[in-house]
Order: sequence, then C-alpha cells, then structure tokens
Amino acid sequence: MKPWRLSISVLCGRVSRVEVVALRCCGYCARIVFRAGNVQVLEYAPGQQLWPELALLKARLRRCGVRQARLLQPESHDEIIGRPELLEADPGLWLALK
Repeated sequence: MKPWRLSISVLCGRVSRVEVVALRCCGYCARIVFRAGNVQVLEYAPGQQLWPELALLKARLRRCGVRQARLLQPESHDEIIGRPELLEADPGLWLALK
C-alpha cells in the first residue's frame, strides 16, 4: 500500500487499526487493518515492505494521519534466548503518534 492511499483511507474512516510488527534482525512491517476486515502492508519503497527503523515508520504514519498504532513482537526476548514461551499471546504496546 502506498502512503497516499493510507492517508485517504484514514480520512475516510476506513482504517480499523494499524499494527507495527517488529521482526527480529529484519526491521519493521506496518499492517493496516481495515474495517471491512482486509489487511494491507504499508510499503517503505516500491516493492519493499520492511522499514529499517521504527522512527522512520512512525514519522510516515504520523504524516498519513495515523494517531496511534499497536507495536507487536512475535518473538519475545525470552523465546530468543531459549526460555519457555508465554502462555498467553502478547497483546502488544500502543504507540501514540503525536
């Protein structure tokens, strides 16, 4: 998804939530969840869906009109170092984009 399309979707009220997924050693991915139920990914560059820095992604989301996003981390630090997995899924951390 191009940033200009996200701006229009936010203005029209079509976006349910924005999820920022932290991928281990790769970067960040922004998933846009629409009220209709479909999900799209915000592109960093044409054909490139991973963002190298969280600050760049947050600034782009802010410019597109997004006011908050949920930061998700599929692998916790405990899982990376070999401790047992969590019993419940991590609900994520809300990021205010002001």
